[in-house]
Amino acid sequence: MRIRKARLKDSKKIAKLNKKYFHEEGRNWNKLISSKNSEMFVLEENKEIIGFTGLEYFDWNNTIKIIDIFVYPEYRKKGLGTKLVKYLLQKAKKTKYRCIIAEAPSLNSVIQLYLKNGFRKCGYNDRYYSNKNKEIAIFLSYDLK
Repeated sequence: MRIRKARLKDSKKIAKLNKKYFHEEGRNWNKLISSKNSEMFVLEENKEIIGFTGLEYFDWNNTIKIIDIFVYPEYRKKGLGTKLVKYLLQKAKKTKYRCIIAEAPSLNSVIQLYLKNGFRKCGYNDRYYSNKNKEIAIFLSYDLK
């Protein structure tokens, strides 16, 4: 398994996975892949994308935001989420930014993944999602400096 920088030709696959598993549409994956303010990465096995993640850089507050962490369900519980988080942290630590922020739905186990990798809870928003208050957004941070 390897992590590599996403290419524009990966955007359709990422969009399809995002729609199926996150039930989101409208994100401009081409822009996130090609922008100077963001980077996208894919997790591959035998040249097949089995996961993705990304970083978005914000100069105004000197922070980096994680753009999703996704691993196909059949590949979960094998340390691949941790591998992706550690990869992102390694990249982020080489930058000028002060912290990295992650957002996660309150009922999603990804919160435990972040906590296990040194993130701390730093806030929540109970109106972030349009799901009739079934889930709230939990925000987590990791200090880089």
